[in-house]
Amino acid sequence: MGSSLWQPLIYPSRLPHPPEISSEDIAAYIDSRAREYAGTLEDEFATRASSLGIESGILLDVGTRTGLIALKIIWRNENLVAMGLDTSGAFVERARETATAWELNDRAVFQVGDPRQMRFKSGYFDLIVSDCSLHRFDNVVAVLQEIGRVLKPKGALLIRDYSRPNRLKMIGKIQRHSERLGDAMRPQLEQSIQASYTPDEIRHAVAEAGLGGISVDAINPDYWILERRGETDPSSWVSVRDQYR
Repeated sequence: MGSSLWQPLIYPSRLPHPPEISSEDIAAYIDSRAREYAGTLEDEFATRASSLGIESGILLDVGTRTGLIALKIIWRNENLVAMGLDTSGAFVERARETATAWELNDRAVFQVGDPRQMRFKSGYFDLIVSDCSLHRFDNVVAVLQEIGRVLKPKGALLIRDYSRPNRLKMIGKIQRHSERLGDAMRPQLEQSIQASYTPDEIRHAVAEAGLGGISVDAINPDYWILERRGETDPSSWVSVRDQYR
C-alpha cells in the first residue's frame, strides 16, 4: 500500500513513443548493431530463447527491426523457421537483406504488420520473442493479448525491454545506454526509456492480458524480462517434415 502511494512521486509518468521512426534514427540503429555491447545483448537473448524447451517449430519475432534476433536464433537451430514482424517497412527490408546475406532467407520471412492486430491464426507459433520493442506501443495489453492468442498453449515466450527508472536515475540511464550504443542513438534511447514500462506496470499488463505461466525477471535494473518455458509440439509441420527427409 505504502509503495503504491509513493510510486507516482518516485517514477515519472510514461511518455508515449512516437508512432513513426525517422530515416536518421533507422540509420543510427543499424550502425549501433556493429557495437560489441549490442552484439553481446543479442547473443545473450538468443541463447536464453534457445533454452526454453522448443527444439523445432515456428518462431515469431515481434518488433523485429533488423531481424538479427530471429536470425541468430534460427542460425543455432536448423529445425526452427522464423517470421519477423515490424511496423517499419525500412526495417523489414533491412531484415530481408540480412537474411539473404546469411543464407537464411529460405527459413526466415519478414513482413510489415501491427502487433496489436496480427494476421495469424490462433495457436500458430511455437516460440515468440520480442527484444526492446514493447515500449513502442501504448496499449501494451493489446499486444500481449495478441501474443497470447497466436502462441501455442505449450509454446515458449521471451520478451525483454527497457525498465523505466525513477526520476533520480533517468538521466544517468540514458547517458549510460548512449555511451554503449553511440551518441547518434541518444535521441531514440531517450524516447524509448521514457516510454518503457516499469516491472510493476508490466506485471499488471500480463495479468490483464490473461497470459499464464509467465515469470517476470527484474533483477537487471536496465531491463525486465518476461519468460515462459514451452514444449516442442510433435505435430508441428517442422517436426513432421523431418520424418520425410
